[in-house]
Amino acid sequence: MQGFILKNKRIKSAAVCVSAFIAFAVALGAAGRPANHTVRAELPPLLDVKPPQELPTLKLVPAARHSTKLIAENSSLENCGKRSNTFWTINDSGSAPYLFAVTADGKVIEAKSAKPYRGIHLTGRRNIDWEALAADESGNLVIADIGNNESNRRNLCFYIVPEPDPYAEKTGPSRKISFYYPSQDHFPDPMKNFDAESCFALNGQIYFFTKHWTNTETVLWRVDPQTEAYQAAVPVARFDVRGLVTDAALSPKRDRLAILTYHSVWVFDLPERDARGMRDEKKFFQKPKFRKIAVPIADWQIEGIAFLDDSTLLISSESGALFRLPLASLQQ
Repeated sequence: MQGFILKNKRIKSAAVCVSAFIAFAVALGAAGRPANHTVRAELPPLLDVKPPQELPTLKLVPAARHSTKLIAENSSLENCGKRSNTFWTINDSGSAPYLFAVTADGKVIEAKSAKPYRGIHLTGRRNIDWEALAADESGNLVIADIGNNESNRRNLCFYIVPEPDPYAEKTGPSRKISFYYPSQDHFPDPMKNFDAESCFALNGQIYFFTKHWTNTETVLWRVDPQTEAYQAAVPVARFDVRGLVTDAALSPKRDRLAILTYHSVWVFDLPERDARGMRDEKKFFQKPKFRKIAVPIADWQIEGIAFLDDSTLLISSESGALFRLPLASLQQ
């Protein structure tokens, strides 16, 4: 047995060395930092964010489904401010630049004058890899073109547009907020830790979480939507989210933050607003609620989350499934 253990340790050690060598080789072959990436920033220290005592994994069943004829790759959910029980969503990865409105019961809202209906066209823009949506505090919709699976993009951006009517055929013009990661030194990054599929708007800023492909950590970044010049994103916090972050959402009162991974949900009670109406970003990740979740295999790619109301979350899958998750079922 001892010989087996030693042999197993040597195998694991060799595997680690091989992985390190491959990462090093990739780094050597990658392009370096672009000349216009003038700011260099280190990542913040790892926060000690631990889920409470875990409950058994909660199995979810679809409460509804939307048609995948128009929305083939549902990649986000965001509450619609102009129609109750309605949510914005998008298709990701090179799809046409269209927004869609869908109800919690799965009905896709369509403009009656448009035949055939294709969605709400964001004029003058491309969908390179739209991955997330957010509503800011000024009645705008934020569209996140931040998908970056290979960590090699140099054209990451957000589009900000006044929230359209769900029955509209097109919307625009939009403002473009371009940014880069000031801690990224190689393109592609060998660790593939500069992908992102989630965002939320708070404190007059746009916040977003990275989706890491080589560990279960995430980094919270922010950009200033008032700065239209190419800007360095600001690293705010880092913690072990125990998965790959696929979406995030604020509650209707903007006092809770939900984070979705493929296998779990986190909800944090945000700090009270100060005299300026701001919430302290250094205290975002206190008082966590957490639950591991499981969905049917055919619906495994859950990439959208929103608050259906103050006590219920709505989760969406790329396959069109919509799941309801009561906040009371999360462990605090």
